[in-house]
Amino acid sequence: MKVIYRGRKVDVWQVSRDNVQPDWVKDAFEHNGLRWLHGSGNKVRIYWPAVTRAKRGIIRTILNGISASFVGIAGGASAMYDIGFEGDVIDFTNSKVVTAEKFAKKYRIVSED
Repeated sequence: MKVIYRGRKVDVWQVSRDNVQPDWVKDAFEHNGLRWLHGSGNKVRIYWPAVTRAKRGIIRTILNGISASFVGIAGGASAMYDIGFEGDVIDFTNSKVVTAEKFAKKYRIVSED
């Protein structure tokens, strides 16, 4: 799905087992950037470094040797992993997960493809 956020076009995907998956989502699932969590309903684990590499076309396994869940950035913390619940929206362009309510308020849908 293509949407506008803060005046820019962004790529997003609404978490659902039934939604059409754009190529970046398919690639991320193939390379463990996205993974459905078993036994917990429809939740997906998001490993941001692998997801962002999928879009750039330089997909490779980078999980080996990484054990930290968070990386400190500029005095704060940036999650390497996120959880997306069914109905949440993954904003690929800005590397974040937003609830359906926030998505409806802050994003404008341009096309459904």
